[in-house]
Amino acid sequence: MNYFQILGIGFGLIAFLKPFYMHVLPWDENKFIAKAYTEKRPKWIVWVAIIGLLLVGFTWYMEITTDVKYSMIVSIMFSLTAIKAILFLFDYQKFHKWVAGMLNKDKGRKIVVVDVFAGLFGLALIVLSIIFL
Repeated sequence: MNYFQILGIGFGLIAFLKPFYMHVLPWDENKFIAKAYTEKRPKWIVWVAIIGLLLVGFTWYMEITTDVKYSMIVSIMFSLTAIKAILFLFDYQKFHKWVAGMLNKDKGRKIVVVDVFAGLFGLALIVLSIIFL
């Protein structure tokens, strides 16, 4: 396995299973999300965002320095996580407002929709990583 297969399958599995571990397992996921994304940005979010951006940077370093066919697909898909990391670092209040708005409407059903799309994104990443890399 190469770096891009490991990244694609690992990140893909986390995203693919998100609807299951967030909404199928019996626990109050909305309470967890509200506690994790408090109005005042928790300190752990800064570290998670920085580590995530470093991993995206390392992925592009690997993209540039290796010759793995179709690795660009995984690099671009994984780089989409940088959007959330940048919001965490530079506009957390906007992110918090968005999450709080979804939690307050329809008992958080929009969160479920977002997580289902994350699951489909993860499935696509897994399939692409297995077939093309």
